[in-house]
Amino acid sequence: MEVQSLLPCVLLISLLGKSYGAHFSQQPSDQVIVAGKSVILPCVVIGYRGVVQWTMDGLALGAERDLPGWSRYSVTGDPALGEHNLHIEGVELSDDAIYECQATQAALRSQRARLTVLIPPGEPLVPGSPVLSLLVNVPYNLTCLAPVAKPAAEITWYRDGKQVDGAVYSKELLSDGRSESASSSLLITPSFGDTGSSYVCHVRNAALLEGREKAVALSVQYLPRVTLSVDPPTVSEGGAVTFQCSAVSNPEVTGYRWAKGGEPLPVSGDRYHVTVDHTFFTAPVSCEATNSVGASNMSTAVNVLFGPRLLTEPRPMTVDVGGDASFFCGWTGNPTPTQVWNKRGSVEVLSNGNSLSMTKVTNEDAGTYVCKAIVPRIGTMEREVTLTVRGPPVITSDTHYETALGGKARLQCLVETTPVPDKIVWSWDEHSLEEGSWGRFSVETRVTDGGAVSFLIVDGTEQSDFLTEYNCSAQNLFGEDSVLISLRQQAALPLTLLAIALGSGMLCLFVLVMISVLCCRRPRKAVKDTQILAVEVSGSSPSDRHPSDSEDDLKEPLHTDTESRGTSQTEHSDIPEETQDPTNGYYKVRAQEDSRPPPVTYPEFSSPPRPLYSAPPPLTPLCHTASLPGPPKLYDYSHRYATTPRPGGERTHIPKGPTQMPPGAGHLPAPYARAFCSYIRPERYDSLEAVPTPSRLSYASLSTHSDYGRPAQQRMQTHV
Repeated sequence: MEVQSLLPCVLLISLLGKSYGAHFSQQPSDQVIVAGKSVILPCVVIGYRGVVQWTMDGLALGAERDLPGWSRYSVTGDPALGEHNLHIEGVELSDDAIYECQATQAALRSQRARLTVLIPPGEPLVPGSPVLSLLVNVPYNLTCLAPVAKPAAEITWYRDGKQVDGAVYSKELLSDGRSESASSSLLITPSFGDTGSSYVCHVRNAALLEGREKAVALSVQYLPRVTLSVDPPTVSEGGAVTFQCSAVSNPEVTGYRWAKGGEPLPVSGDRYHVTVDHTFFTAPVSCEATNSVGASNMSTAVNVLFGPRLLTEPRPMTVDVGGDASFFCGWTGNPTPTQVWNKRGSVEVLSNGNSLSMTKVTNEDAGTYVCKAIVPRIGTMEREVTLTVRGPPVITSDTHYETALGGKARLQCLVETTPVPDKIVWSWDEHSLEEGSWGRFSVETRVTDGGAVSFLIVDGTEQSDFLTEYNCSAQNLFGEDSVLISLRQQAALPLTLLAIALGSGMLCLFVLVMISVLCCRRPRKAVKDTQILAVEVSGSSPSDRHPSDSEDDLKEPLHTDTESRGTSQTEHSDIPEETQDPTNGYYKVRAQEDSRPPPVTYPEFSSPPRPLYSAPPPLTPLCHTASLPGPPKLYDYSHRYATTPRPGGERTHIPKGPTQMPPGAGHLPAPYARAFCSYIRPERYDSLEAVPTPSRLSYASLSTHSDYGRPAQQRMQTHV
């Protein structure tokens, strides 16, 4: 209502003013000014002597020239000249407004003037400056803030003097409605090479064209970079090594920890000195370095040279005949072991790996197998494992036993089988006995590791016992086996001793007589001639020898080495030349035909190679056996030298069923035998054993140094 009532007055004054000719010769205009500076808004009214006032955004500042209540505001100029300029000192953001100069009495109003106040950006803010610690390879937003500015500040990034693009810029109007804040984020992923790099945040706006900047240096922090070395890198078990743990980190390392195979070690510092064993090859040693960022570690194993060590123990197996069997044996070593399998007692290699497989096993496959590991130049180890074959029994027994009439006979029946036989029965004539005793007969049975052994004991043998065949049969759930055994009568002990003593005495007497005759009847000249002829004949070939030479060699008695050496030392003879020549003129006749017979070379005498795994025909003893008390015995060496069939190999089995026994089944051929007179270990026996042989046992011809034969020259001297 008051405003409406004043309008007629204003219009009246305006009309009066116009009527009096008052007007503005100078009016305020829009200005842009930086906060903090002073500004003057001009206002000159010509032809007016009334009151002039200023308004800010429609608000009257007052009619007085000092504008009380506005400390930074004042009206300046000469009023007589109509100057009514508005002076603002230290412009602030609040001074940003629209100003107008009014001559109220003349109803004059100036044009509106916009005063724009600019605020320059202050110091930019970079969190973390001046040194920003970052983790290596961990992305980070590098941020720069320009909090108050008008207009909002522009933000630019520089890295080591080069502008970096890709920053994310944003701004926000503040609560005063005039100023703004701005921010810029630069995503970086620091690397080891960024340590010490400098990033600069540059801010500017229209109020501060040169701008301001803030620099921040990067300190890239990272976990310790550990290097673990061992000296020496290769060592034999029991040697000493030194581990060196080196670490590069930011910040610096604060401590070390050691472990072996994951187990902590009581070691501090960056060195570890230790004597190693084989476990250092499989359990690595680790070093852990720690700083304020965290911890990191490095592990290494030592190249320890050691012999074989068993990792997996082979397990014994029990399989049925015809089944399959397999063994596994795991070894470790450095260098890697060479693994072989063989059967105990045999050198044949069955497998070159850590496993051994057999298909369709038989009773012969049962036994102990050896898993061997070899590390060259370091060592060898082996493990045994047993294969048990479940099958029908196999009886091993001599086909005959000897005892004296009226003595005690003990017949043995060895049964090799798994499982243990259900029963072992002895039967003869119409009698059978499994255990216990019956009259003069009794049975004893014992269980062994490989089966069982049963004995039939005959107490007080009679003549009919030597005419009876005894059947030993064994049975288990897989089958049965049987063998016929006979009993032979031994010669009476006194007669045997007498025969041996008589034979030995006759042999000794014969040897003494022959030595005496040769020593007394031998002329020295003939000896000398024989010596010369022996030297000459030793160079001749076997083809030039007289056919009767070999016969004479066999007929003439052998001289001892002592006699031969004595003969070669004789230089003259006192015996008349007419003495009878014991050679019956053999060499004289040869001398007349050719005074210098061609040289004959006789090969060394050596045992011929013996056949392997074959039964030779019966041999005539090569030397006489010394007299021993008791009856003569034949020793069976088939289990050592493979010269006789396996015991039981020529046994007679009882046919199963109604088939009749063939005639003569009870009469068995005599087993092979070999007489060993005297055995002298050859000098080169060790060297022969060292040479691999193609079979379990083989024989090789020996050299001239062998004791199995004598040189040819000594054989020629026996003709004297």
